[in-house]
Amino acid sequence: MTISNKTLTAAAAGLAAVLAVLLVPALAGQSAHTGHTMPAHTPPAQTAPAAQKAGAQALPVTVQGATVAAVPPSIRDTAAYMTLTNKSDQPIKLVGAATPLATSPMLMTTTHSGGMAGMKMVPWLTIPARGTLTLQRDGDHVMLMGLKRPLKVGETVNITLKATDGRTLNVAATVKKN
Repeated sequence: MTISNKTLTAAAAGLAAVLAVLLVPALAGQSAHTGHTMPAHTPPAQTAPAAQKAGAQALPVTVQGATVAAVPPSIRDTAAYMTLTNKSDQPIKLVGAATPLATSPMLMTTTHSGGMAGMKMVPWLTIPARGTLTLQRDGDHVMLMGLKRPLKVGETVNITLKATDGRTLNVAATVKKN
């Protein structure tokens, strides 16, 4: 029986996600990080392009400071961080992410229990109405599991965030050392 590198990478990504959940128990009753804030007055940010589907409306969201953490070539997982500002009067639930550079992008939050920090996959992250969602280290973030190749500092990683209503948000994140 022959096992491909793609199969091994997918299995490793799945195992890493399971270990993250098992090794750090979730906080009781917490389904998603709640550290969202109302927006401060900031200069205008770049508005994301429209959804991929013809005729679909763009999410009313701006993106600032989109980065992906640089990792050594032997590491196959990293995280994406950014600030998302919702310009509408309705909350927006993000339910998924995609990128051609990783096999399993996941919405995650950092948990703290018994003096230990860990990560937990969440079913969604919410950008509050007329508010912001900050994806950051030690908080909500997008994990890029199973990198298909090493990333280079300065390169751009395209990430598509998916909302519950099917609309998407295309984000261009720069790989940076943290």
